[in-house]
Amino acid sequence: MMRSKRFEPIRDIASTSATDLSRAMGEAGRRVAELERQLEQLKTYRDEYVRTSTEDRGTMDAVKLQNYRSFLGRLGDALRQQTTLLDHARADYENRRLEWSAKRIEAESLGRVIERFRSEEQRDADRREQREGDDAAMRISIARGEAGDR
Repeated sequence: MMRSKRFEPIRDIASTSATDLSRAMGEAGRRVAELERQLEQLKTYRDEYVRTSTEDRGTMDAVKLQNYRSFLGRLGDALRQQTTLLDHARADYENRRLEWSAKRIEAESLGRVIERFRSEEQRDADRREQREGDDAAMRISIARGEAGDR
């Protein structure tokens, strides 16, 4: 079996794996974008809450002030939690990107190796064909020479 044919299934597996990793990377990227959007929404909500609450602060009693601080604390916790989720999602995306990149390079390298093998195999086949043609011409020439000697 030719070397190029033996490597094709390996290249195909690497190529399929690169495609699968590309899909997973895309999903991870969408997750990052969604978490970024949610984080921005939380920040906007917090900023709006602070802005409207400070406008009304002159009329706040102790209970309202305590509720305001408590809610602001919960918003801060939610922002920190969202930031942590986003950091993890970004790290996951980067890991998937690195895996995809490595697998894509592997598939491309295998493709180049297969092409090199095919070129070598074609040169070998051309040489063999040339040699067979030369041998046939020599046999014909010898046969003519022997026929002429008779």
